[in-house]
Amino acid sequence: MTLAATGPALPLWIVAPPCALLMLILAGYVMALREADVPESRRRIRTMGSVTMMLTQPLIVYLFAIATPADARTFMLTWALLLGLLGMLVVLAMLDVVNNVRISTNARHEFRQELKSLEEDVRRAMAERQAQAEADQSAKPKLRLTDGECSEPNE
Repeated sequence: MTLAATGPALPLWIVAPPCALLMLILAGYVMALREADVPESRRRIRTMGSVTMMLTQPLIVYLFAIATPADARTFMLTWALLLGLLGMLVVLAMLDVVNNVRISTNARHEFRQELKSLEEDVRRAMAERQAQAEADQSAKPKLRLTDGECSEPNE
C-alpha cells in the first residue's frame, strides 16, 4: 500500500497556516469592499466570490492534512464538495466579467452622451459669439465711402 492511501497528503502545520492567512486576507477584502466606492452589483458578486473562497479553505485543509483515502466515502464527498465550490467560483468569475462589460458599456454610453452635450454647448456658444460679433460689427458706424460719394471734400 502507498503512503497516500494510509495517511494525509501533507502535515497539518504546512497546510493550515497558508489557508488561515488566505482566510484573513479574504475577510479583510470583504470588509474593505463594503466601504469601497464600487457599483453594488460588483460588490455583491465579489463578496460572494470571496465568501466562496473562504468556504473552500477548511475543505482544502481537511483534504490535504486530515482526510485519508482509507475513508473513501468521506474523502470523495469532500472532494466533490470542493470541486462544486470551485465550479461556483468559475461561474461567479464569469458573472463578474459579464457585469464589468455591462458597467463599462453603460459608462461609455454616458460618456458619449456627455461628450455630445458638450459639443452642442460649444457649437451654441460659438454661434452666439459669431452672432454677437456680427451684431457689434453692424452697430459700428461705417467709415467707408460708397461709390456715389466723392472721395475729395472740395469737389
